[in-house]
Amino acid sequence: MMRHAIRQLWLGMLALFIVMAIGRFAYTPILPFMQVSEHMDSAQAGFLATINYLGYLIGAIIPMYFIFKSKAIDLKIYLIINIMATILMGVTESYGLWSMLRLVSGITSGTVFVLASNIVLEALRQAQKSNISGLLYSGVGLGIFTSSIYIFFETHNDSWQLTWIVLGVVSLLGGMFVIFGMRDNPTIKIDQTQHAKIEDRQPLNAKFIRYFSIAYFCEGAGYIITGTFLVAIVKSIPELADYAALSWMFVGLGAIPSTVMWSVIAEKIGYDKATYCAFVLQIIGVSLPILSNHTLILMISSILFGSTFLGLTTLFMSTGQKLMYQSGGKSNLVASLTVIYSVGQMVAPAISGVLIGASNNYNIALAFATLVLIIGLFSTMKSYKVLN
Repeated sequence: MMRHAIRQLWLGMLALFIVMAIGRFAYTPILPFMQVSEHMDSAQAGFLATINYLGYLIGAIIPMYFIFKSKAIDLKIYLIINIMATILMGVTESYGLWSMLRLVSGITSGTVFVLASNIVLEALRQAQKSNISGLLYSGVGLGIFTSSIYIFFETHNDSWQLTWIVLGVVSLLGGMFVIFGMRDNPTIKIDQTQHAKIEDRQPLNAKFIRYFSIAYFCEGAGYIITGTFLVAIVKSIPELADYAALSWMFVGLGAIPSTVMWSVIAEKIGYDKATYCAFVLQIIGVSLPILSNHTLILMISSILFGSTFLGLTTLFMSTGQKLMYQSGGKSNLVASLTVIYSVGQMVAPAISGVLIGASNNYNIALAFATLVLIIGLFSTMKSYKVLN
């Protein structure tokens, strides 16, 4: 079981590297080049992000109601489609086709995220290694870091299409390991005594789930504004424009250790206090660019943002998986939370695009994100107060 669980973990990390770091988040550092080359304004850019997150919402719902063959086989199918959508982003200049491709990319990102989370977290639980579950999401940070370095050195206003193609081809090569290596988890036989204990487990606390869901919705809505426009914000500062893509590299640098770091912190001080701390640091990171455009401030902002947005995903997903198991697995809380999260991140970019408007002033959007995250923090505190 241990060997199987570790293999599932590494392949799950690779799958999220592909569909999240590249298929989904590479849009952020490439966006400024697309905007200049194709004369795309902030509202249009925000809509492309929104259509992607609409797809993510749809994708998160699909595994809750429909498994075509099995979790592992379905993951591989969606992974291939996601990679093709990434490559095709580089072979067209049609805004309409971009919208369709970002929708497809979002759908497949959502399905792969839910399926990979379920497969890997289940395998780790079976092997009694849930304490290393945070490693799963570190693949996203690693992908953000490496892809942003490539984009910084190789992408220009006239070469953004090649960047999409190269990233897609790299994804295809990596995806082969997932396609040929990932397997469904074995079914663990449960004796009658264990089965009876599962049947006696209490359902999830509805009041806790309500506040917990509001909190994760706010996290999805609050983080994604910076997640969509961070590089564009730096690009809009003349003296920093040439180094805009590096801001996303610092996000990745902060994100790589964050999932493991927050898992360790949660084990030491509790998941409730760890979540509060992560929210506070993210609020600081998101709001700092409002106060100053100094290079050091933006660097700190990027690192704080990177070290918390995946960390919060890890904390919420781990708590959801734990509660789902304790309730007998009668509800797919991981998928439900992902749906709620994706609703938040679908709505926020469109609102932000309107708030930014033609003025290219991002402060109002960042202030809006800060407010939403503060609401998320208080909702989290309320949810754990109910649980305890």
